[in-house]
Amino acid sequence: MSSVKNVAIVGASGQQGKHITDALLATGKHAITALSRPESTGEFPSDVTVKKVDYGSHSALVEALKGQDALIITLAIGTPPDQQTKLIEAAAEAGVSWVFPNEYGSDNAHPDIAAIPLNAVKTQYRQRVEELGKSSWIGIVNNPWYEYSLGWGRFGIDIKNRTASLYDDGQTKTVTTTMPQVGRAVASLLSLPVSGSSPSLSDYKNKFVYIESFFISQHEMLASVQRVTGTSPDDWNVSYRPAAEAVKEGNEKCQKGDFMGAVDILYGTNFMPGKGGDYAVTKGTANGILGLPKEDLDDATKVAVQQAEAR
Repeated sequence: MSSVKNVAIVGASGQQGKHITDALLATGKHAITALSRPESTGEFPSDVTVKKVDYGSHSALVEALKGQDALIITLAIGTPPDQQTKLIEAAAEAGVSWVFPNEYGSDNAHPDIAAIPLNAVKTQYRQRVEELGKSSWIGIVNNPWYEYSLGWGRFGIDIKNRTASLYDDGQTKTVTTTMPQVGRAVASLLSLPVSGSSPSLSDYKNKFVYIESFFISQHEMLASVQRVTGTSPDDWNVSYRPAAEAVKEGNEKCQKGDFMGAVDILYGTNFMPGKGGDYAVTKGTANGILGLPKEDLDDATKVAVQQAEAR
């Protein structure tokens, strides 16, 4: 059977959405529609159809989604939690066969990862797709984005100030993925035949798809930053702290209403052995099936360095 043709994207001009949009367009196989709020100033490629929609109107969303084969949802963290539910319900009524919920993160099939506050809220959306019974979901598991997390210091490396706070001994490896690689993965999935001989899109019905760019330790990240910035280990102030301590402090912050505590929990947990960050080893990835390229670490680090230095 042929691949998906009509694809609607929410957040097509956003941080991750733009990479998915570009990758889909590059295949030449898909007609892309960007759903956008009336007041949005987002810019889109000329070959993307833009539909301005009142996200608070169920009937408007249903009308905008009619004729679409797939809905890709990319939303900012601060988006009201019921917005994704509204999109999923509208997709079901419009007859959209495939929904990519706003996952793009850690392995929510792993109990320790799924319990993290940032991840726990995602379960309801997958469940809602299945309850409605009109669409199937596919969740992209990519772990923290590499260039974003490194550039914003989430991996404990402060590029501007030449300091690093590493978990435990800094040698525990975790999976991390660049945003362009995530975009390529979604485009490759939607370019598979819907059904028939494997691999097909139906192989991933109501399942997670695991991808990666790098399986890497903080020490390896730091070494890459040093190569890219032309600095030496002597130029850096490096300290160490137990990952479990970071997770504990993150929980304490959450209890006080500090959202950044959830971020501490997420990153700390991913660098704890056996807690799900190593899925490339324990479960394998779909990189080969999807034809995803092997990326150059230092090239990806350059992007992170540019982002850090631009702030």
